[in-house]
Amino acid sequence: GRTAAAMAGEVGRAKRIAFAKIQPADILFFATSGSLTKAASVDHTGIYLGNGWMIHSSRYGVALAPVTSGWYRDRFAWGRRPLAEAGLS
Repeated sequence: GRTAAAMAGEVGRAKRIAFAKIQPADILFFATSGSLTKAASVDHTGIYLGNGWMIHSSRYGVALAPVTSGWYRDRFAWGRRPLAEAGLS
């Protein structure tokens, strides 16, 4: 039951992952202001699959979407690496 903004706010600035460094299994956060956003403004998340694709929930259900250009690339705020946070990578 956590919101995208709540999950984004759990990541300190020093641990935020830039788009150029995202890896498969990273959680991606999106907001209108992109990388300049505050955690409270994050309104969408996805899980990076690799090769420029993520899986996320959409109004059509679970969907795959490209993240290297277009709407998602423009709105990318930062990534989070939960596997590393849990000591699993």
